[in-house]
Amino acid sequence: MPPVYRILEICLYSVLNFFPFALIALYPFREQLRFSKAVVGILFFLLTVLQIWLGVMAAFMPEVSKGALSIISTAIYGAFYFAAVRASFGKMLFSLLMISNVVNLVVTVSKCAEGMIFGREMAMQPYRWTYSVCMLVVSLLVSIPLFLYFRNYYSERIHGRDDTFAWNYLWLIPSTFYLLWFWHGYGSDKTALEIALEPSSAAFILFINMGAFLVYHTCVRLIDEQEQNCALTEQNHQLEIQNLQYENLNRQIAATRQARHDLRHHIAVMDGYLAAGEYDKLHEYLQGYKKSLPGDESAMYCKHEAINILLLYFGQQAKEKHVEFSVSASLPRQIGIPDSALSVLMGNLLENALEACLAVKDGRASISVKARVQTDAVFIQIENTCDREVVPDEDGRFLSTKHGGWGVGLESVKNIAAQYDGMLEIETEAGSFCVSILLNVPGEG
Repeated sequence: MPPVYRILEICLYSVLNFFPFALIALYPFREQLRFSKAVVGILFFLLTVLQIWLGVMAAFMPEVSKGALSIISTAIYGAFYFAAVRASFGKMLFSLLMISNVVNLVVTVSKCAEGMIFGREMAMQPYRWTYSVCMLVVSLLVSIPLFLYFRNYYSERIHGRDDTFAWNYLWLIPSTFYLLWFWHGYGSDKTALEIALEPSSAAFILFINMGAFLVYHTCVRLIDEQEQNCALTEQNHQLEIQNLQYENLNRQIAATRQARHDLRHHIAVMDGYLAAGEYDKLHEYLQGYKKSLPGDESAMYCKHEAINILLLYFGQQAKEKHVEFSVSASLPRQIGIPDSALSVLMGNLLENALEACLAVKDGRASISVKARVQTDAVFIQIENTCDREVVPDEDGRFLSTKHGGWGVGLESVKNIAAQYDGMLEIETEAGSFCVSILLNVPGEG
């Protein structure tokens, strides 16, 4: 049985090594906990006890590899982290590894400081109170600015879009630095304790972490700027949709004003035919007058406002270009997929379909639109005529008709389909091009 004071020293070390930085790691996700804060607190306490037990094993069981215990400790904490927090896997893993690297820095620098202040003989004894004193000072010097950074910058940026593609891979950056530290501490003939006592080792870990933190900050800042650009793009797209609506309304207002202006002339002519008893000519004139009236372009294709605006706009464009435009759409006001994604998808498809129809020479151009909601999915199909054979390349991508590269519109549609775990199917036949899309509506959980 080890002396009580040694057990207390290990407890103090384990708490200092785990507690402050574990709290900092949870801080950005404090509003995304799977359980109540009381339950998370109990789990946190039990995890702290487990960390102390692992520290006792490392101190009094020399036959057990300290490197293996370090991996086990990190794995257990990681399991708690992912169980307690509901957030993007990439964001959580990035944050966890980033904090783990900072902890490794504190451990190494504290041991080096202990050797320099209290002597190498004292420092060679693991988990002494002298080590805890050095760790307390180093932890304060590191954790306070780290917490301020998390509170004032990182926490706000980490709550951006979960579907950002970069988060799926950014965790590889801190994991690389973690493996570098692990190799440095356990990959030589010297023990990790002997390596940590070397000032050059502490300086190496310090500079590595400074460089790593600069990389972390740059990555988060770039993602934040990317998300801001995406938000601005979506806002611009919404403004474009509104402009389409205003343009359509202005067109209808102008047509109605012109019809009202000409109405008195038509009344005079019809009154003349009526007075002369020329009823056949009056009937013929009325038929021609009906055809000259502006169409009811304000008709509603579906209840979904953004999609309806696009259908109205491209329907008017198709009519002016003598392209047959048929729609069978049954979409509710709210679908569960952002209007920005649906309008980008529908806008690209309708624009491509209209451009293909304008290239048709024999006057048989047509566009057919079908859209409906079925169960928890949205189905959209757009078929149009075309005057040339459209053949995909070996990667399944279609060349643009406007430039020498691949079609950006279809690539954007493909990305949206992938974002919502959907399917994109393209069928090409002689004189016909058909795009079918199925988007899964995300659940509330």
